[in-house]
Amino acid sequence: MKKNVVIILVLAMLFSILVMGCQRSSKVGSNNEATSETDGANKVTTIKVFHRWTVEPAKSAVEEMITNFEKENPDIKVEVQTATNDAYKEKIKTVIASNDAPDVYFTWAGEYLNKFVREGLALDLTDQLKASGTYDKFIEGQLNAFAYQGRLYGVPIKVDLKVFYYNKKIFSELGIEPPKTYAAFISILEKIKDSGITPIYHGNVAPWAGAHYLTTLNQKMVPEDVRAVDYEPSTGTFTDPGYLRALEIYDELHKYMNDDVTAYDWGYTYAGFLNGDCAMYYDQYITISDFVKDAPDFIENIGMFPFPVIEDGKGNQSLVTGSPDGYAINAKSKHPEEAMRFIEYTLSDEVVEKFAKELHWINAQKNVIDNIENVTDIVPLIEGMKYIKESEGLVNWFDADVHAKIAEVYLENLQKLDNKETTPEQIMKEVQAVAKELREELK
Repeated sequence: MKKNVVIILVLAMLFSILVMGCQRSSKVGSNNEATSETDGANKVTTIKVFHRWTVEPAKSAVEEMITNFEKENPDIKVEVQTATNDAYKEKIKTVIASNDAPDVYFTWAGEYLNKFVREGLALDLTDQLKASGTYDKFIEGQLNAFAYQGRLYGVPIKVDLKVFYYNKKIFSELGIEPPKTYAAFISILEKIKDSGITPIYHGNVAPWAGAHYLTTLNQKMVPEDVRAVDYEPSTGTFTDPGYLRALEIYDELHKYMNDDVTAYDWGYTYAGFLNGDCAMYYDQYITISDFVKDAPDFIENIGMFPFPVIEDGKGNQSLVTGSPDGYAINAKSKHPEEAMRFIEYTLSDEVVEKFAKELHWINAQKNVIDNIENVTDIVPLIEGMKYIKESEGLVNWFDADVHAKIAEVYLENLQKLDNKETTPEQIMKEVQAVAKELREELK
């Protein structure tokens, strides 16, 4: 009897120890602060990645890339958070400084990233990129888009630029060619309009579309050194007459656009172009992936040209509007080494080639851009790359390149200008007033 009691007591003690062990493991796994766990004999570190690829086929392609990364790096688990394009811009502002902050996050270049750098929320990647040899793979202008005071805080994952897509059939029937100058541009717009076809579709319900026009027009109308000073919030004045002329040109172009542009979005302009309702529209190079997915038979009918040279413009006419999309690492990440391994993986030859062929994302690496015909046979992709290679550089999107307060007053007023509720002169007065406030604030 005593023997049975001893056995029962021993079994009870073992069961108690086992339960305590399970509870301990459960607590570690459920602790939001814990980012490491044990998987067999391996220690697994969890990194959080925040991106905006929520639409197919990019969504699945990125998910597959992350799965493959985890297979090749069994000591790292990737926890993904996503948001659509416009929602991302707002959500990242709160998430990046929270307890649930991502280790790796999507970013646009220029001031959009620079503000995170100044706030201590972007890790300096310069030395790591040089040590791994990744630094030397890139075209300098694309990599420098993520530089701040001579140091790199992000990496480009795909190039982009702004072009006019045009319907080759319409141009051929009207006997017109892509224009080289603004005067020639106005001439063909008049001819298209006289034929009964709307020359340009434009949808500005989300005002980044108008901001892209403004990016180009400011760049072409304002001397480059002046624009650099003005886009720096501590020194900007926006008094150069080129800014006013840029708004006047944007206003003039409405004569050749659809009515009520603030009532329509990008989808309207994109669909209108595919349907032949307009002769052209201003859009991003990366839209070619949408054309391939939605209208593969229409690809051969698509031509493109950059915004023409403006004869009286004081800016650098050899630049093109555009900026690469990229990734940055949170400077407050507890796992910068693992985050850097993820970054390097996204830039590997295997991933870059796969994304080029499947998503038509062209990476900013030299071997890809210099040998574009080896990764794609899609003519618009090849043609667009020519403009990147021939340009002296890229000009970052306006709303990502200036202080948020300057962008806000401009974008709000562009929509008012669309609706004839303000004038270029009134807009510039407001911009100059905000610029003055920023200079005093940042003294």
